[in-house]
Amino acid sequence: MPLKPEHRQTISLVIATWTLSGVLYLIPYHIFSGASTYVIVSVINICVMGTLLSWGVYWTVRKTRHRNMAVRLAAMGAAVCLASGMLALIDAATGEWIGRLVVSSQMAAPFGLRATNNFIALIWQFALLGAAFTVIEANKLTRERELELAVAREAASRAEAAASAASLAALRYQLNPHFLFNTLNAISSLIVTKEYRTADAMLAKLSEFLRATLSSEPDALLPLEDELATLQHYLEIESVRFGERLAVEFVCPPALNSALVPGFLLQPLIENAIKYALAPSAVPVTIRVEASSDDDMLLVSVEDDGAGQEKDARPGTGVGIANVRQRLETLYGTRGSLETLKRERGFLAIARLPLERRSDELAA
Repeated sequence: MPLKPEHRQTISLVIATWTLSGVLYLIPYHIFSGASTYVIVSVINICVMGTLLSWGVYWTVRKTRHRNMAVRLAAMGAAVCLASGMLALIDAATGEWIGRLVVSSQMAAPFGLRATNNFIALIWQFALLGAAFTVIEANKLTRERELELAVAREAASRAEAAASAASLAALRYQLNPHFLFNTLNAISSLIVTKEYRTADAMLAKLSEFLRATLSSEPDALLPLEDELATLQHYLEIESVRFGERLAVEFVCPPALNSALVPGFLLQPLIENAIKYALAPSAVPVTIRVEASSDDDMLLVSVEDDGAGQEKDARPGTGVGIANVRQRLETLYGTRGSLETLKRERGFLAIARLPLERRSDELAA
């Protein structure tokens, strides 16, 4: 198993520290009196034991890295003092033994003096190692927290996307009963007035319309030309009911046919025009659907010229209008909006959303 970066850093630091220390210990002897075998063996003993005791300091720093600052400093201080004291005692205790093993003219210093001097010299070295270990562990802890934060952000992003998809699906499914109620209510009225042929024709076209639209994904983005085709199917249903009283105009530049819009977005706006402008009117009413662009924004308007009911009878805040506005806000935030305008004669609704196109067309 490959070593982790912090472990490689720690091993390199410990080896480099004690190797350099050994060299620095030997330089004065070499310059002034010559490094005897006794001195070399003593220095090697100190460096080897110091390397082993350094891991105790590292273990203490690692185990307390999640504690508060006071606890970490106290634990590291205790580990440094303990390691320094142990190494000083080990060196002092083995000094006489090394002197007997290695023939040398140099005599080992008294035990107490040697232990005290070594402790004072070594405590700074272990303290510096402890500080370096603390930095290494702090960097590791920072990386771990950054990784946890990135994972949490990704999870939150997925949850937000799932919530938005669920919200869009709920809004989309809300339109189905709303649309069906309006259409079936119209068919019921035809049956009551014994216009059976007209009612039967509407039912047949309604069946075709539902087969073509309800199988689509509720949160899918569709090319504008497909959305306009869906509107055309719906208006064929209504044309059975209203005949020549219903006039329709579609204006869409070819360059915008591939612009992506939420499915069933314009349906409630058309229903709104039929319910409030066409149904109460005894004269022909024109419903105009027009698409245009403004820089990176797509504008799709639904306009009628019907006198309709009284001005206050068409508030523009029913289920359909509110649904369209909420879907745009859910999908596009502040960049999606629906504006409605009551006129002396007629009503205008303008949906604004970012201009996006199909990926295959962008690639081409």
